[in-house]
Amino acid sequence: MRNTFTTALFLFSLNVFAQEGQFSQYFASSSFMSPAFTGAIPNLSLNSNYKRGGSPNSENFFEMVQTTFTYPFQKHTSKSVQVGGAGISFFQERRGYQGLYSARKVLLNGAYNIKLDQFSNRYFIFGLQGGAVQQRINGNQLQWGSQFNKYFGYDDTRPGEGIPVSSVFYPVFNFGVMYTAFDNQNLYIRDRSFTFGASIDNLNRPVIDYQSVEPSHLNFLYKAFGSVKLPLAPRWHIFPSFYTLHSHGNTQVNAGTYLSTFLSSVRSRTAFLMQFGAWYRVGDSVIVLTGFQVENIRLGFSVDLNAQTYNLGTELSNDLPTYEISLTYNLNLSRPLRNMTSPIF
Repeated sequence: MRNTFTTALFLFSLNVFAQEGQFSQYFASSSFMSPAFTGAIPNLSLNSNYKRGGSPNSENFFEMVQTTFTYPFQKHTSKSVQVGGAGISFFQERRGYQGLYSARKVLLNGAYNIKLDQFSNRYFIFGLQGGAVQQRINGNQLQWGSQFNKYFGYDDTRPGEGIPVSSVFYPVFNFGVMYTAFDNQNLYIRDRSFTFGASIDNLNRPVIDYQSVEPSHLNFLYKAFGSVKLPLAPRWHIFPSFYTLHSHGNTQVNAGTYLSTFLSSVRSRTAFLMQFGAWYRVGDSVIVLTGFQVENIRLGFSVDLNAQTYNLGTELSNDLPTYEISLTYNLNLSRPLRNMTSPIF
């Protein structure tokens, strides 16, 4: 009976968690959108995202965190030109009732930039990402009927079922390509830009082989994204954007727009940039974002509003809404973050 339950539990987990979750602040976690973004980050930087939804006692619970360090490669002649970049990303996720499923990964990122001609600001960027992943299912965290005490509920001192901990390790490789163009090499006066890219995850189709479960291959995950920066008024810009994903017959489409403004002069010693926007994840949710950038620091906050969250005709559960926080710090203090080509969140 115990082995049967364990096998069923693993099969359920494999079906539900075949692909890890995704962050809602797509451009603040750009190395997970495409490794090509490693070649588009002009500053030595450290960025992190934290996302959480639901309560730990809900089957809808999930918690994700990532941290990425990026080092740009510059070619110095009469002016500096970015020729690529390298970085490392750390990712952790817990998902399901009481964090039943968890995943950890360490990824190395590399990108190479090709300038299309000498007199224009048009680039192709190729990125490659590879590393190791651990997936883990921990049944010891579950609560059982045998642990129930009629006086005060579940009693962790009482013995439950002995479901073993099972984990798998595997390598993973991802590839991305991106085309970007902008009107001026000088970040301080850049008003227009265009970015479009595509990527594919799980190039090596890694095998997931849990004990007592038939091994299975991870599916390819295809992604496409784009963003355009346009001036609206002095110190105001708009960023219409899209992001789509496809895997194993399932497609997710996201469309969004950002607005940004400098509340002080772009050349000010303490330039302050404010940005806010929204995404619509077709058939699923609305994502509302806001954040700011002051010199070497960016901070963003977002909330996912799905149908259950804002439908007044539905009884609210005890689940917490899904929220996300991002922080980026520029480690090159001599080159502030200043203006940008893509949205900062």
